[in-house]
Amino acid sequence: MARVSDSHYDLAIVGAGPGGYVSAIRAAHHRLRVALVDPNPPGGVCLHTGCIPTKTMVASVDLLRQAQQSSQWAVSIAQAEAQLTSIVERRQKVVTKLAAGVQNLIDKNGVDFIKGRGRLKSATEIEVTDGEGNVTHSLANPRAIILATGSRPTELPIALRDGSRILDSDDLLTLTELPPRLLILGGGYIGCEFASIFAALGSEVTVLEAEPRLLPGMDPDLCDFLRRGFKRQNITVRLNETVQTATATAEGVTVQLADETLEGTHLLVAVGRTPNTENLGLEAAGVALDGRAIGVNEFLQTNVPNIFAIGDVTGKMQLAHVATAQGRVVVDNLIAGKNEARMNYDEIPAAVFTHPEIATIGLTEAAAEARGIPIRMGRFPFAAIGKALAQGETDGFVKLIAHAETGKLLGGHILGGHAAELIGQITLAIKLKATAEQLTETIFAHPTLSEAILEAAESLFGQATHLPKARERK
Repeated sequence: MARVSDSHYDLAIVGAGPGGYVSAIRAAHHRLRVALVDPNPPGGVCLHTGCIPTKTMVASVDLLRQAQQSSQWAVSIAQAEAQLTSIVERRQKVVTKLAAGVQNLIDKNGVDFIKGRGRLKSATEIEVTDGEGNVTHSLANPRAIILATGSRPTELPIALRDGSRILDSDDLLTLTELPPRLLILGGGYIGCEFASIFAALGSEVTVLEAEPRLLPGMDPDLCDFLRRGFKRQNITVRLNETVQTATATAEGVTVQLADETLEGTHLLVAVGRTPNTENLGLEAAGVALDGRAIGVNEFLQTNVPNIFAIGDVTGKMQLAHVATAQGRVVVDNLIAGKNEARMNYDEIPAAVFTHPEIATIGLTEAAAEARGIPIRMGRFPFAAIGKALAQGETDGFVKLIAHAETGKLLGGHILGGHAAELIGQITLAIKLKATAEQLTETIFAHPTLSEAILEAAESLFGQATHLPKARERK
């Protein structure tokens, strides 16, 4: 029998990932009574099986890579090696510490965390069940409901996951022994990050991508540079490849291409993520889907006015900080009592933690052309930056896109060391509607990698200080 909540909640949230739990805390800061429902510990995929675990591994392999190449810095390290089991142990310590911190924040802010699976019983009621399917709570008539149930790795019928040889990204994180020959189906950000990690650890890695480039949808210059970098790391990249079938065997996995058969010990299927919309009671509440995702407007409202959706389940940019930003829009509008805040996806950065890193925000040249926007482009290599040379991180460049007539910054694309940190400066400039000329008037500390942003802005006007000026033809 259901235990009806004796509390009236202003906001009920289903899903405690980075969208759900941050929305809950932000609402609680404004004295809203909040219920947060999830069958798993707060933090979601990002904390437990996504962003944090993989970036912890990236940190380990980056240090390993530096140690192996220490002679470039005039330092001698006799032996540099890494054990996957030790990396996994460290990774779990990081996750455990962060998870405890998130739970503490939820508790300290007075958010009611209800462990269980939330389902819409109607447009105004959420039913919560335990692991055995028993109803434990019924949250009736909250002022607003947010659905933040995230996503899961997409499965392919032609490469059925068995969790042992044919893996998804969650499975790969459970390995304690290095896969000798790792095949990766999918050259998006998940596939490319794992390719960098496992190649550095010693696996023989092959990436299979159906599109003509790695990281489809990103700036082509970034993708082409990354492919060349993968070649130097002995990562085999096969583009325009269509997998017919993948079969697990006792010794490994067999992948059948159109005219060739590949053998590996393991296959990672990394072809995207599927929104978690099943068993949410969407039909009972009258919430409409947009394809496989929950349809929302710029205010993250579904077709049912009091029900909102944020994060991967909306099928927008499937990134943790996007879910957090979407949640902020919802909560801010609830507090204001009207729709004032809205999402602008042109102002959201994205990062890929390969070696070297990639980061991007706003429009590419192709996207600007598709919108009919006249542009100018500036680019500057890290090889001409003193700090990059000092650090031994000269690969890559900064590329800026600006409106040809107004000079307004429209996009920024970085490949190189610490790109994910550097993109924040361009993000702020775009958010504040800055122009390329204003960037050239900004003083950047020396010596820093961020000077490449200044020089890229100068190059928009043909005036990059540390590049030879092209000779004018007579």
